[in-house]
Amino acid sequence: MLFWKKDKTHKAETPPENILKIPEEFYGAKDPVVHYAKQAAIVQKTAVNGKSTDRFSSVAAGASKFGFLHNKKMIYILVGAVFLLVVGLISWYYISPALKQTPAPAVAVPEPKPKLEEPVVETPPEEIVLEEEVATLTEEEIKTSPSLSGQTLQFPMILLANSADIDSDSMTDLEEEVFGTDSGTWDTDGDGYYDGQELFNLYNPAGVAPMKIIDSGLAKEYVNPIWQYRVYYPAQWQVGEVDDEKKAVLFSAITGDYVEVFVSPKDAAETFEDWFAREATGQSYADLQPFTNRFQEAGWKRSDDLTAYFITDSAVLVLVYNPGVTDSVPFRHVMQMMSQGFRPSKTSVIVPEQTILP
Repeated sequence: MLFWKKDKTHKAETPPENILKIPEEFYGAKDPVVHYAKQAAIVQKTAVNGKSTDRFSSVAAGASKFGFLHNKKMIYILVGAVFLLVVGLISWYYISPALKQTPAPAVAVPEPKPKLEEPVVETPPEEIVLEEEVATLTEEEIKTSPSLSGQTLQFPMILLANSADIDSDSMTDLEEEVFGTDSGTWDTDGDGYYDGQELFNLYNPAGVAPMKIIDSGLAKEYVNPIWQYRVYYPAQWQVGEVDDEKKAVLFSAITGDYVEVFVSPKDAAETFEDWFAREATGQSYADLQPFTNRFQEAGWKRSDDLTAYFITDSAVLVLVYNPGVTDSVPFRHVMQMMSQGFRPSKTSVIVPEQTILP
């Protein structure tokens, strides 16, 4: 044959250098165990023939170089060292200026010089001279003081209720004690007149008729030595003359209630209406009503019987009831008795005898 096939010559293939053999543990879906130290050695070995292997070798070397960062103990030591270094630097920053300062030089304090005792010169005490104007001023203040002279009238409220009256005999229980009557009996003496009725008409509510209140010893008569007016008042009450001119006189109960009799001078031509508008501060003339008492003396009284006025040519005589610490009136009927028995001056009129009922 012209053409013939040449027998193929099988040359023995030589394995290339640096070819790695895959370990048997990678076959058959086995789970290989990676040996990093061994792999790093292989990479370093193949790095001789190429540049690319140099990069992998450097990475492996870097990983091995900073491997201590994965150790917690080394991290704690490093952080502690840095902290101590920072604290030391801060301390040095604040302490070093103080160490550089030089102490201030000590100041010499001079010794105190001994004091020389000065001779004591005795001077005679000066006489203190009291001027007479001081005493005069004090007297004037006392005379013009409203609390002492009574120049300023104090009027009670117009809507004050009576205190308790158990038997409803027109005498409160406190008034029954003052005049010795029975607070549980409407007519203590049984003469047919109830107790309050007899007191109002100036008769004795505790004695059988006929007996006047002034003759029973339960009431007394006061006569003003300067102004000469006359008035009945309970014998248990106290009398106090406020000023030397005796313009203001107080008749006081133990409870603190009192009736003041005050003398207010006026001109003969001045009417009571004009005086009232000038002196009765805060009072209404419409609240007054005229009346005539048991001694036939004409006057004016407030509708609640707590204020009464008697007019003369030279003065207005005012009776004012002042309540004590309570908001009630325990002695309204005593005030009525004083108004009924008041006389601006001495008179010949007498209280008629009490009629005996059958």
